[in-house]
Amino acid sequence: MSGEACVVCGMRDGRGLVDVVLPGGVPVMLCGSHALMHERTGRTAANVAELRTCVGERRGTKRRGGREIGEVDELAESLSSAFAGERRTGERRSV
Repeated sequence: MSGEACVVCGMRDGRGLVDVVLPGGVPVMLCGSHALMHERTGRTAANVAELRTCVGERRGTKRRGGREIGEVDELAESLSSAFAGERRTGERRSV
């Protein structure tokens, strides 16, 4: 195959990698998520560049409303800010 990492995202954990052969006969390694995305797109990618375009990162780093770059996951950001005051610091940790 093409290597030991997903050709789209670079994930190297062998437990989540699968071998996929593109329609042109090109063998590639994909993580499970990108393999599933590739299967569900219904489009055929003839090479790695087309595959990356077809199933690559779809989330932008700009927030809605044109605000500055922030966390992509709004739910994670909300949870993080909600509990930020409760985070332990070095002096508050129990022994």
